[in-house]
Amino acid sequence: MNRPVPVIAAASPSPTPSSTPTAVTTSDVKNWVDTHGSLLLNNGLKIIGIIVVCVLLRKFIARTINKVVRHAAQVADSRAGRMLEGSGLVATERTRQRTQAIGSVLRSVSSTVIFSVGTLMIISVLEISITPILASVSAVGVAVGLGAKDVITDFLAGITMIFEDQYGVGDVIDTGLAKGTVIEVGLRVTKLRDADGQIWYVRNGSIARVGNLSQGWGRAVVDVPVDYGEDVGRVHEVLAVMADELYADEAWRPKLLDAQPPQVLGIENLDGGAVVIRVQARTAPQKNVEVTRELRHRIKLALDAAGIEVASVTAA
Repeated sequence: MNRPVPVIAAASPSPTPSSTPTAVTTSDVKNWVDTHGSLLLNNGLKIIGIIVVCVLLRKFIARTINKVVRHAAQVADSRAGRMLEGSGLVATERTRQRTQAIGSVLRSVSSTVIFSVGTLMIISVLEISITPILASVSAVGVAVGLGAKDVITDFLAGITMIFEDQYGVGDVIDTGLAKGTVIEVGLRVTKLRDADGQIWYVRNGSIARVGNLSQGWGRAVVDVPVDYGEDVGRVHEVLAVMADELYADEAWRPKLLDAQPPQVLGIENLDGGAVVIRVQARTAPQKNVEVTRELRHRIKLALDAAGIEVASVTAA
């Protein structure tokens, strides 16, 4: 006999809690303000105080840096001006660019340090753990450092060159990569114009050594080959008279640094059928080419007047 299968009624779903938000009452707001208000007010005042102190400190340090850098640049430039007087350097532009570059670097460094310390102090006031933040910043710093290694190297090299005043606007320098007159000195790139008028952009980080032809003094050297049959003593006398006349010329005297005429050093070489006699003079920076040309001109006139023939030098 088949037994009847009992029918089980489906359980009715239990009522869900209402999704309607509970209204915030005045007492709730009062309780929250009583609990957190004093803490928020105290922290807010501390944060505002930290920001104000950072801003004021940055302004004070920036003004101090501007005064110190400007004074140092003026002193260095006046000293260089006395050494390089008459050398044609663009002293005003050199001072302006060097002052701006040094001031910009110092202001950037001071601002970064001040606001970094201020940010850490604000985080500390808010009682936020700075360990994860420092770890993240370190990781980002390493990635940026590896990706921008060349750029960072250029900037550091540029800062060093500017602080040490290795060269400036108007100087003639030889970087190995290019040679010419400096027309702009930047933190990352130095701009040169060569003798053909071509402009070269040289990365500061790529300069392993630099020769400055505009600092201190230059040298004009002329080798005079004369015939073996000429009287060397007579040639020496003719050249010495020529050197005295050049030294006495008011137009050329400021370009000669020594307190004596150009030197006739004597026999420099015995080359084939010629006796080579060297004439040498110490000149103001960048004036050695002019003085060398003038020496050649006057030597030619003096030898012609004395009837002394210039010998042809055998190529090595």
